[in-house]
Amino acid sequence: MKKFVIIIFLLLTVSLSACNSKEQVTIITPQGAPTLAQIYMQNTDDYDVDIVNGPDGLVSAFGSGSHDYIFAPTNLGAKMYNGGSDYKFIAAITFGNYFIVTSTLEDFNLNNLNNKDIVCFGKNATSDIVLQYVLKENQINVNITYVDSLEMANALLIKDSNTIILSAEPALSVLKTKVSNIKTIDLQEEYKKITGKNSYPQAGVFAKTSLSDKEINQFLGDLENSIEKVNSNVEDSSKLAVELELGFPENVLISAIPNSHIDFMPASEVKEDLLLYFGIILEMNPVLIGNNYPDDDFYY
Repeated sequence: MKKFVIIIFLLLTVSLSACNSKEQVTIITPQGAPTLAQIYMQNTDDYDVDIVNGPDGLVSAFGSGSHDYIFAPTNLGAKMYNGGSDYKFIAAITFGNYFIVTSTLEDFNLNNLNNKDIVCFGKNATSDIVLQYVLKENQINVNITYVDSLEMANALLIKDSNTIILSAEPALSVLKTKVSNIKTIDLQEEYKKITGKNSYPQAGVFAKTSLSDKEINQFLGDLENSIEKVNSNVEDSSKLAVELELGFPENVLISAIPNSHIDFMPASEVKEDLLLYFGIILEMNPVLIGNNYPDDDFYY
């Protein structure tokens, strides 16, 4: 009898655990502004989040289908889609975070950059594309030296205050803690002056095509709520990001979040802006999006 009761108890325990358990939704995101967009989702039991440095982990995820949702540069998502990946674009979440930076020039604007030397990271990548597009449209001639990483560009400015670099948030806010008198040119503002668009959809979210509309819409609602919280209460969001061990101190995040241009726009609303951005990339380096515009099925 005692043995029978124990068996019944164990069966009930297993049954209740199965009923109460909920499979986590998996996300992969690159370190930086895209990760900040989802911190209030990461801070729940509903989502399992992997944070990676660089594009290799994202490319692998697109190829293997390892995650339900991938946060990635929009051009990378388009390139992988054109290559046959089973992910579609569902929303844009960051709208540019690139800045030209100096610590010595008092009157710092685009016109004063003519014939200057600029250190840029990411040759032929989107950082380079946006910089060159803005300079070209303003008929500014500069001499560009390329380095392998954003961190290396920042390090050169720390070493030599006369250096002009391209930087990006949140690394720019780290730089501000190490170098005084930092001045910036916001490339997003310059892009807006040229195109009339608020900015370019730099990073977005891509959903596995096997997911249902119900699942995707639930995710989009949670993501929009997370982004709203990030922007409406920067200090609390910065504290949460530190608690989640995202790699940046609180004072850096308080500075970085407003300049990271984190926002939420579903695919249907941002398509026109994205096509303009893709057109610029196609003209300057078509390989970055797979040599062609993605077709209409790319957009959720």
